[in-house]
Order: sequence, then structure tokens, then C-alpha cells
Amino acid sequence: MRAGLFISLETETRFDIEEHLGSIKEQVLTARDAGFDGLWFPQHFVVGPNMRQFAASPIMGYLAQLSGGMRMGTAVLLLPMLNPVLLAEEAATLDHLTDGKFVLGVGLGYRDSEFNAMGIERKSRVPRFREYVQAMRLLLSGDHVTFHGKYIKLDDVSVSLRPRNPAGLPIWIGGTVPEAVKRAAELGDSWQGAGAMSMDEMKQWWGLFHQTRVELGKPLDYVRQISRECFCGPSMQAAIEMAKGPISAKYTRYASHGFGGFDGADGDASFRQFAQDRFVVGDEAYVRDELQRYRDELGATEFRFRMYWPGLAQDEVLASIRRVGRVMASL
Repeated sequence: MRAGLFISLETETRFDIEEHLGSIKEQVLTARDAGFDGLWFPQHFVVGPNMRQFAASPIMGYLAQLSGGMRMGTAVLLLPMLNPVLLAEEAATLDHLTDGKFVLGVGLGYRDSEFNAMGIERKSRVPRFREYVQAMRLLLSGDHVTFHGKYIKLDDVSVSLRPRNPAGLPIWIGGTVPEAVKRAAELGDSWQGAGAMSMDEMKQWWGLFHQTRVELGKPLDYVRQISRECFCGPSMQAAIEMAKGPISAKYTRYASHGFGGFDGADGDASFRQFAQDRFVVGDEAYVRDELQRYRDELGATEFRFRMYWPGLAQDEVLASIRRVGRVMASL
């Protein structure tokens, strides 16, 4: 079983941004020493007046030299808002920086503010996404690429750098609705789910992904990664008390964007109800039991854990990472 650490690039303006960068570095080194296999990075733009967020690509380049050979991946880049030629060149560079261990995770995006700021019509996101994936696969696996679509036209284009594998890079596609999961099965090498999906939702979407792959005659040796919000404390009660505030604030922000959150109006009751079967928050014994359950019921081959949220003390984040490292070593 593999464990990957999701790197939270955002923080609130009330916290020092340089201190946050130092905290990210410390989390990466702690995860590396605790036996984590990979690092995963998000992408958002114009996050709001009360938040700050580092851009994914330069941070990945910086951390690649510190991670000691860990895999790196994105979860996810907002593909319809990006230039696919530039992204192909950046992805190939990151693949070399990680000794051929880079996974390109991409998704549609959902925030109107981002589409508006980037000058992209939201209604064009699906056809753009399809074209961009097709174009990038050609660019990352061959030279002299010609591709004519509605949104991108290439004539005899060769990217400046190819990835380590001549066949290209693994592309994992995110999504949280049936059409997106089917699209991931059709165009991608695996599917990426959101961190707050319930067990029943994940069973449904992984089943749909697999069945679609079967129907399309696609390879079935894909990675089945499970994404979870995870905090492992010294006791059950301590874990809940330390994590509920920062996690609740994060999901209240999600709710403000109309995406999979909760408003936290009922305090503990709201958190506990939403966390059930979604978050892995508890002591080492509880975390071990939950991860075994995901492995047995969902066929999980690896996990992606978000273990920091703005407001959680750094020493508690690092202690949680070490505890989860011990749990993963025991599975």
C-alpha cells in the first residue's frame, strides 16, 4: 500500500506566507522520512481576498529536489484554463526532475471566478478538455505533431522536452459526476475522486469507471487511489478536537463555491455528520481500521491524504504524518 501526501498550497492572509512555505518544506521532509511514497499538488486561481496560494508548477520544481525520489502528481490542474503546449512542456520537465515519476492529474474546474479571470467560457470546458488531452498525448509521445481542433491548432509541432518514458505520461482525470467518471475511463489512465466522497459514492464511481473501461476495451491495470482528509492524533477525542475547526473552515469555503461542503452552522453536530464515512480522523488504531476497510471494500491500492488545513498547528501536522507513516507500514 502506498501513501501520498496532498500538499495544501493555500493559507489564510492572517498567516505569514513565508512561514507557510517553510511549513510545506518541513511536511514534505517529514513525509519522506515517514515512508510516504508521493506528493500531490492542487491548482486554483484568484482564491479570494482572505486567502493566498502558491502556484503548483514552481513549487513542484522546488520540492522535487528535496523529496528524495518521491513521486509527484497533480490533483488536479484546471486543464480548460491552461495552454496545453505549455503544460506538456512543464509536465515533461517535472517528469525529468522526478526521475520519471510524475503523474499529470487534470480536471475541468468548477469555480466561475476562475473561468472569468482566465477569460474562458465555462460552457466550453468539456470540449476544450477533450481536445487538450488528445493534443497533449500526441505532444508527449511524438514529434512533428499536427492537430486541428476547435480550440487548438498545431502544425508540425515538437515540444522542447519529452518525458522519460517515450510513450508519454500517465494522465489521471478528476471528476465527481457520472459523465466525468466515464470521461476519465475513456481519456485517462485512472480516475481521481474528491476527498469528501462517501464510501457509497466511491463504490459507485469506481464501479462505473471500471465498467466503462471494460466496455471500451481499455486496460484494467489502473491505479485505484483513494483521497481522504486525514488526521491521526494521540487519542480519538484529541484528534477530533484538533482537526474539526480547520477542516470545517475548509469545507465551509467549499460550500461557498457551491461544491461539496457544509456550512458548519451546527458546530460539532454538523462536522460529525459530514465526517462520517468521509474523513479519517482518529487515533492510530482507528486510522488503521479505516484504511483496511477502504482497502478491502474499495480495492484501494494507494491513498492520497490531505493532512494540513489553515489553522492547524505545524507540530500537530508533523506528528500526524509520522503516526500515519507507522500505520501504513503496518498494513
